[in-house]
Amino acid sequence: MHTESLLNQANLSWLKACQELEQLGQPYCLATVLAHSGSVPRSSGAKMVITTNAQYDTLGGGHLEYQVIALARDKLTAQQSDMQIERFALAADLGQCCGGAVQVLFEFFQMDTPSVIIYGAGHVGQSLATILSKLPCHTTVIDNRQTWLEQLPLGVQGTLAANPEQTVRSLRDNSYLVVMTQDHQLDYDIVANALNERRFMFVGLIGSQGKKQRFEYRLKEQLSNPELIEALTCPIGLADITGKLPMQVAVSVAGQLIALMNKQQTQQNKQDNVVLWQQANSARKAFSEIMDEG
Repeated sequence: MHTESLLNQANLSWLKACQELEQLGQPYCLATVLAHSGSVPRSSGAKMVITTNAQYDTLGGGHLEYQVIALARDKLTAQQSDMQIERFALAADLGQCCGGAVQVLFEFFQMDTPSVIIYGAGHVGQSLATILSKLPCHTTVIDNRQTWLEQLPLGVQGTLAANPEQTVRSLRDNSYLVVMTQDHQLDYDIVANALNERRFMFVGLIGSQGKKQRFEYRLKEQLSNPELIEALTCPIGLADITGKLPMQVAVSVAGQLIALMNKQQTQQNKQDNVVLWQQANSARKAFSEIMDEG
């Protein structure tokens, strides 16, 4: 079901913005006034949400908010996820008439929820979207046919694109792509663009070994590096789950995606344990400094 996002609404609160961004799988920064002294635009506890192209709620405006937004966007663009505390002296550092100072906590949410992009809202795409809508991943279906997108289940984002192959460049890093459109040339264009991007966890193409061989022959001439072909998975699905009905194919592909996502999550958990320990120590040190200044 393709519905208008709440993020398009004016005066959206920071909490509603967080909820919507989580649902859409979009990274964001939550900025909080952690402590303050003297005259400041907003007191401790004030929050705002910042994305790479929008902001929600406010820390009081002015040069303080401008600097907070700029810092948050730099971190988001660099895909950094560490917590950070910054001190701003409003008069000395920012030239604001308020003479106080604030400590701002920056929390970055880069969305660990896997992102699955299905190109093609046909029968198999619909069945796959239905399965994925019940799983802990963010699913987007891209198609150039509005009537098919209108049939998508709740919890799945539908994106209408006149030229679906041109949307590849705007997809999240580490997304899982499944290509199954109604047109072989469109399939090829999407796959070629995706492989050249070199930043996706999975690029899968529905079809036979014969289709794969035809695509590989053309891709060797078009790709910036012919070795990128090795990143293409075709046919897709688990070998021991057979059948040609849309739901049978969808179950097979979903099983393959689940296995890949579970493997990636296990590896990520090991890395996160190290990062969380480092963040906890940094936060503990920063909090001690705030208390000492108070």
